[in-house]
Amino acid sequence: MRNLDRLVRACASLALMAVLLRPVPGSADHDRIPDPAPRTTAARLPADLGLDRNAVTVSGLSSGGFFAHQFHLAHSTLVTGAGIVAGGPYGCVETIANPHWPHPPLDWFSAALVACTHYSGDRFWGLRPAPPRAEDSLAHVLEARRRGAIDDPANLADDRVWLFRGEKDEVVPGAVAEALKALYEALDVRGARLRVEPNDPRRPANHGMPVARFAGDSRFPKRDCSEHRPPFVIECGRDAAELLLRHLYPEGFHDAPADPHAAGTLAAFDQAEFLDGRDAAAGLSGVGYLYVPTACRGGGGACRLHVAFHGCRQNVDARGADRAHDDFVRDAGYNRWAAANRIVVLYPQATVSGPNPNRCWDFWGYTGPDYRTRHGPQMRTVKNLVDRLLGIPNQPKP
Repeated sequence: MRNLDRLVRACASLALMAVLLRPVPGSADHDRIPDPAPRTTAARLPADLGLDRNAVTVSGLSSGGFFAHQFHLAHSTLVTGAGIVAGGPYGCVETIANPHWPHPPLDWFSAALVACTHYSGDRFWGLRPAPPRAEDSLAHVLEARRRGAIDDPANLADDRVWLFRGEKDEVVPGAVAEALKALYEALDVRGARLRVEPNDPRRPANHGMPVARFAGDSRFPKRDCSEHRPPFVIECGRDAAELLLRHLYPEGFHDAPADPHAAGTLAAFDQAEFLDGRDAAAGLSGVGYLYVPTACRGGGGACRLHVAFHGCRQNVDARGADRAHDDFVRDAGYNRWAAANRIVVLYPQATVSGPNPNRCWDFWGYTGPDYRTRHGPQMRTVKNLVDRLLGIPNQPKP
């Protein structure tokens, strides 16, 4: 009998331990993304979060930075601020002259590779193109407004903008980052509302998303601040996500970051629902991702929306040895600061396509000439995602 009592007590202890150790909502494992990630899902993007329609901001890295800036200008009635890491000015590729004068202007693809970025070096058939100028981008902004293709840029006058480019960045030239800053100044984003984040002289950054410490799981070794290698999330001793969100939401920003996977959920949703037949070549994944703090569920209100655009080769659904998987959507720093500050984070997803093998957001026109306006396929899709989250009925598809 005594042995039976011991056995019962042992079984009871094991059962209790199993209950305590079982993953539950809020645990670190409840929102893991399969690897390889799905390319379709039946889960729908919610429309009942009760988000503040006057507190929508955007940010992005590299191609995502260029795109966040485009989206900010195209939808300035909606967007109240932008944080841009290693991005460049509006219509950059359309402002680059061909150095082989008097030949026609540089084609947009070449301009993207050797002038707006130095992804393929800084020469076009031996000659170095001139860098972009803010006044040329401003002319494209004003021309797009005259056509009714973007919102009134006067809306930017009370917006907040945060800019950063790593000192060791050899992909996006310093002159491109300077042109972006000058363009915002020309659009009356000035003073304390425009923050150009300096590099830490002890740890100057390369081309990547700075984080204080990469705490998640990854297929890759941790990358130092000076490195430019997959997954392009680099340890710099500070979170760019914190710095930009703190600037964009200056009132009552909480210092202590929460554990995001104990205080919210990262989940896939059906992004394909927001595409139509015209967008078959838009270079967008069938699946997007959304981080929702627990405090923002159930339409409690007082939560804000931030849209974060990944950089090239950082999409979740990529295949192959260099896939970043969830390293951007899960570990780029946004979620923990969002959890502490009642911010819902939308992660739209680009994907591989014929003209876009590196899964970049479109800043050079691979989806068509409207790429930088409200009519561009990627711009329309992201706007529809935002509208769903805000509870705004989507416009009917033409």
